[in-house]
Amino acid sequence: MRFLPSRLWSQMAGAAFVLVTASACELEVVNPNEPDRDRALSEPGDIESLIAGTYSTWWDQMHGAGDELAMVRALSSAAEVLSSAAANHFASDNNQQPRINLTNAIGYQWGRSLRAPWMELNQALAAIRDGVQVVEDSNLEIGAGGADTPRTLAFAKLMQGLIHGYIANVFDQGFIIDETVDTEAAVQNADLRPYGEVAQAARGYLQEARQIASQNSFTIPAGWMGTSVSSDNLVRMINSWEARLMTTVARTPEERASVNWAEVMSLARDGVTADYGINTVPGDIWDDSYNGPHLLGIRFVGPADQSGQWQAYEAASPRERFAIHVETDDLRVHAPGDPQASGTLVEIPGTLFGDAQRGIWFVTPYRTWKWRDKSDTGFGFIPELTVREMEFLMAEAHIRMGQPEAALPYINPSREAAGLPPATVDGVSGDRCVPRTITGACGSVLFAMWYEKSMELLFESGGLDFFDQRGFGTLRVGTPLHMPVIAEELEALSLEVYSFGGEGTPGTASGWSLR
Repeated sequence: MRFLPSRLWSQMAGAAFVLVTASACELEVVNPNEPDRDRALSEPGDIESLIAGTYSTWWDQMHGAGDELAMVRALSSAAEVLSSAAANHFASDNNQQPRINLTNAIGYQWGRSLRAPWMELNQALAAIRDGVQVVEDSNLEIGAGGADTPRTLAFAKLMQGLIHGYIANVFDQGFIIDETVDTEAAVQNADLRPYGEVAQAARGYLQEARQIASQNSFTIPAGWMGTSVSSDNLVRMINSWEARLMTTVARTPEERASVNWAEVMSLARDGVTADYGINTVPGDIWDDSYNGPHLLGIRFVGPADQSGQWQAYEAASPRERFAIHVETDDLRVHAPGDPQASGTLVEIPGTLFGDAQRGIWFVTPYRTWKWRDKSDTGFGFIPELTVREMEFLMAEAHIRMGQPEAALPYINPSREAAGLPPATVDGVSGDRCVPRTITGACGSVLFAMWYEKSMELLFESGGLDFFDQRGFGTLRVGTPLHMPVIAEELEALSLEVYSFGGEGTPGTASGWSLR
């Protein structure tokens, strides 16, 4: 079966065939299990299973299942929310200080987290393409009398939207792959599209999925998405995913500000009314490694600091960024009056974590309680879309549209529960204001919203912390704004291999801009 529409895969397959036949001394070996594409895609149930199985591929990327599928951890490391010096997760590369140009080379041993998303997701898109083509070209009916055909097509469009959306968020460019595209011509022409076009295509697929789900009544089986989903709930989930994508794809504060916030508001308001996620059990295919009690970067808790230590930490050279204990009134960070006692969200065990040999900035006294039970037992609820996330999107939309007073009911409940005074339309103020910017100034209402969102949604949907920081302008200077197309693909397309990262280089963050 053909999967990824690239010469890369045909070249790899050809090389593998030569090696096998040569080592077998030209002995012809017939594999009775070799799939025949036409036979494999001739049965309605097989097509449905092919399309349904792509959700788990996307889930793995979003929730970091497996060492080679850990781009979300690399992104959280680049955002300095997750403190990890792990080389095999691409995390150490993403949080070198000063920032470095990321290695994009064939066979780079720590590059699995860069290669896997590109390969796995494009493979899934090609599988969907093949399945939808068979359904449409042969008028194939799925289910009795075609009763399940709308469900299958809605899910296919959903997955085309989610996967293209991921590629648009993570990579600077990508292929647009669906049943209408001549993929061979696209590859021959090296028809890579910039992230904005890929994101727009993703929204189009989500809108098609929403239309089909709105016009038909069905239930997505639990095996497809980890839990059964009605067509009505699927519509709400699609609204939420589209609202998220509209904001996360922005590379700069200017791009984020120019988003159609009225449309984001409408989609978020019509989004999920109950948290969607998956209840996992040990050994479940839906398990993950992203939702866990990870180490926390000092930059994550820094805006809570009321002592000035964090600003001094940031002003120091990278080799002098020794671990600090921030002092704050935010009960999520530490116990009242004791900066070395655990808070409700942040655990402070009384020791230092991290590999100082790989960088003193990796050393931290912090990790999080969040997901501890799930990590210890294997049982737990892993969220993907939450009501709280939609509330934060509506809050941001209100602020961007000049209605900050309407954002306060979404911002202040978690602040007050954490022992902080409510924010106002002007943000936070006073000698004990939280959050503070990197300059020590009290934060604006937009900054207060972002701070609450970062605390409340910690390690939920993969990459959200990085995408938000990118759009708000709070990534460290020189941090790549996106990942390059993998070297294997570029060389197969006869294109120059490139990468991102390093202060003052194209495609990187220019420094703190959120006020």
